[in-house]
Amino acid sequence: MNPKILIFLFIIYLTPSNDVKAQAAKTLQGLVLKSGVTIRLADVQVLNKRSRITARSNTEGVFSIVALLNDTLQFSNTNYLTLELVVSDFSDKIIYLQPVIELAEVVIKENSLIKELRETQKGYRKKSVFYTGTPHYYYLFLKPMTFIYENFKSEVKQARRFNRFAKREITAYEITQRFNDSLIKNVVPVKTNEIDDFRVDYAPTLQQLNTMSDYDLIIYIRNSYEDFKKKSADKKAPHQL
Repeated sequence: MNPKILIFLFIIYLTPSNDVKAQAAKTLQGLVLKSGVTIRLADVQVLNKRSRITARSNTEGVFSIVALLNDTLQFSNTNYLTLELVVSDFSDKIIYLQPVIELAEVVIKENSLIKELRETQKGYRKKSVFYTGTPHYYYLFLKPMTFIYENFKSEVKQARRFNRFAKREITAYEITQRFNDSLIKNVVPVKTNEIDDFRVDYAPTLQQLNTMSDYDLIIYIRNSYEDFKKKSADKKAPHQL
């Protein structure tokens, strides 16, 4: 037989027909759930990245889409992190989507206590009282009596004590603007009777907070809560004799 004909027949043999391709395409079904719970998710878009065919989960969280083996399906919803699945078989699938944690925009207004603290500090400043607690040592050499008066008179002592108190209160206020009960409850499943202890034991310093992005803070809370649960479990465990 002519070698060219043999090659042609061999190519035809290796090339799958449209019928074979059609038979390989099947319908994949499954269920979309919220990660960690059994809540069914409706209106999740399912995209076949090869064919660009799209489908959506119904009110019961059920989806159905045509695919081939090794196709990549993308599951997306504005309130959840996108997930991709490579089709390895056509058994029914259960898809778990992780919710997106959005930090609510908060309009920060100084509460009355912080406002009063700042106003009092300004009052000391206007009186030229060293409310910062930093003595002017050059007075010790140039005007020794002024140094003694300015650093030991009762108003200066009061100003310094007040300033230490004000710094603590203002720092705590600034920390709670980001590290607060509302955010903690959105990030981890902390119980109501646990949150006070958790917040006190794991509150970051203001210096730490200033270096954290919102994402860094979320990771910090999650890691801290894992440590908190471990320590709580250790306390509850009976001591072996």
